[in-house]
Amino acid sequence: MREETTCSMVHDLLESQKCNFVRKTSDCLINMNLFNYLAWHYCKVDVRNSFNSFWSVLGMFLIAIYVFWMMQITIKNYFCPTLMVIADFLRMNESTAGVTVLAVASGSPDFFTAIASRMQGSKYSFLACMSQTMFLHFFVAGLVILTKPFHMQPNTYLRDFGFLFLNTVYMDYIHKRPQGISWVAALPSAFIFVGYVVVTIVDQYLLIARIQKMEQRQLNVTEALQLEELKPQKELPLTRPQIDRSSIGHGSRNKRLFRQFWNTVTEFDKDRFQRGTLLVKLYLIVKQPIDMLLRLLIPKVDMNAPLYGWSKLLFNMQVLLVPTYMAYIILRGYSVAGVAVYMIVLITMVPVAIMIFFLTRTDTPPMFFRFTSSMGFLAAVFLIFCLTTEVNAMFFTMATVLKVSQEFSLTTAICWALSSNDLVANLSLSHQGWPRMAMTATFSAPVFGSFVFLAMPLVVNSFIEAPGNIFPSEGRFGETVCIFLEVGMGFSMLSVLTTNFKLRRACGFLLVTYYIFFLGVLILLEKGEIHAYGV
Repeated sequence: MREETTCSMVHDLLESQKCNFVRKTSDCLINMNLFNYLAWHYCKVDVRNSFNSFWSVLGMFLIAIYVFWMMQITIKNYFCPTLMVIADFLRMNESTAGVTVLAVASGSPDFFTAIASRMQGSKYSFLACMSQTMFLHFFVAGLVILTKPFHMQPNTYLRDFGFLFLNTVYMDYIHKRPQGISWVAALPSAFIFVGYVVVTIVDQYLLIARIQKMEQRQLNVTEALQLEELKPQKELPLTRPQIDRSSIGHGSRNKRLFRQFWNTVTEFDKDRFQRGTLLVKLYLIVKQPIDMLLRLLIPKVDMNAPLYGWSKLLFNMQVLLVPTYMAYIILRGYSVAGVAVYMIVLITMVPVAIMIFFLTRTDTPPMFFRFTSSMGFLAAVFLIFCLTTEVNAMFFTMATVLKVSQEFSLTTAICWALSSNDLVANLSLSHQGWPRMAMTATFSAPVFGSFVFLAMPLVVNSFIEAPGNIFPSEGRFGETVCIFLEVGMGFSMLSVLTTNFKLRRACGFLLVTYYIFFLGVLILLEKGEIHAYGV
């Protein structure tokens, strides 16, 4: 196959050739992860019958909804609580956590994908990054504000806005250079996110120093009120409970071992089921398999549950399962001496699990149990990455089957699929009372995504081609998306300035409406009713 062969060319082939095409074309395979949905559609379904094709696409759509639902539960019940524990452990405030922990964690699918591709950019990298920025900065940020209006510190908002705008404008500038991009021009793009993180951390330390200085002197009424306003920004106001070990049982170490495991994994809200309507009961029944699977795959420390949610047998299983499926996700296909890497990880963890089994009890959580939040965090991140790539694969398949152009699917369905974890995480954080962290993440996540998917490949490729230049393309829709992004950021800044940095629902409504208008323009471009900028 030629390098420029795209998966959409499957429609130009005979029916007998389509199955072999989707199984061998790199553009088709690179968008599949655990399951090849394209091969299922063109090899297992008689696509000559439009009725069969319709049910195949509908089935993928329903599966995508179920997977998205599973991802939403993962983020709400496991990812966000663990994120709070980690941010609290590092003594971060909402802003710093949004720029660092949340941005990197939410951007993990981009990071792992970039590592897997060895930092090789594609002709759609610019379009994908700008589309993601549009979605996060306007649609997601707008929903965050609509969910919970809040006041944001002017210096924090201006800092976040400035780095996002700098990243957008600089990427647009170097891609428009007629002489191409040299390593000198590419290198600064990689330091934008690094500078963003450094400035944010320094900003928090300056804030702490300012609060400590104010606490050491006499204050007038105005300064006292200002101090009370600044104190909550110092760190996350979370409690830090300790594990109670005043009474440790003297009976069997494995008392009710299997019952404890079964009750933990199959926990079910019986009261809600009995009191609920038929729809509520159906909802709980359909949701139960997701809950059971997540309890098996993600360790969770719940300080409000009896024994903090400790289950001896379950934790031993997770010690085996979590490292194994993490290795399978990122190292699938790699082997050492003919043995798959994930199998080596599984064998390595067996002695660890055995040791933990003989050293722990069912009636008392071990000392290290509270600190397994990091393992739960990694398990949630990798599972979210896996679910996101599956949603992306299904959306890519549906776009290909429905004959939607690659550019349009990238700016809409694929962008939504890849950013769905950010959408769910940010809305969940906002609903739980952390809107500033969620809002900061709508600035930092696009900068991090651009750093991983665009800046680093540009730096790597420009150094490889040095002293020559590289000539990446913005794509057919790239300049249009970028112009809408830059103009829209101007509108968002004006809306915040006119409300004195009080992010009211009117601001959220403006951002969401602007994104919907942008979608309307994309549809007209796809239909050929209007022309894209730069074409």
